Amino acid sequence: MKNISLNFPASICVAICCCLASVVLTSCRKGGGSDDPVLEPKFSVIQKKIFNESCDASSCHGSGMKGGLGLMPGQSYAQLISIPGTADKHNTPSFPRVKPGSPDSSFLLIKLVAPDSDQGEIMPKGNDRLSPHQIDAIRQWILAGAPEN
Repeated sequence: MKNISLNFPASICVAICCCLASVVLTSCRKGGGSDDPVLEPKFSVIQKKIFNESCDASSCHGSGMKGGLGLMPGQSYAQLISIPGTADKHNTPSFPRVKPGSPDSSFLLIKLVAPDSDQGEIMPKGNDRLSPHQIDAIRQWILAGAPEN
């Protein structure tokens, strides 16, 4: 076999590698090229990008305060942390709305992912479901102790 040698200047090789790395990193940051950006798992981001847009804006947990839960800015944190959650059908608390450090024992996350039939409907009701990145931001925030940041 004959060896073929390509003689590219080092600067061109570096430029090509940088371009490829940029494309890969941009794709990863945007969730594999989708319109679902990764969210920082901070309460301020969750309030602005999830609660304000999907929960408060629908009037369910805005002025309507369905289930006694208001997710309006300035009020939502106190309404979430260690407050008993209520099920829509039997009104029986089984989990706190948010149990810091325990996302799988937090009623908020249960309602967003897959509530049991006696825990009411999946949320947000009537709006598009939350994306995997949005749910993961909430999960990671709860796992980190649900700080008010």
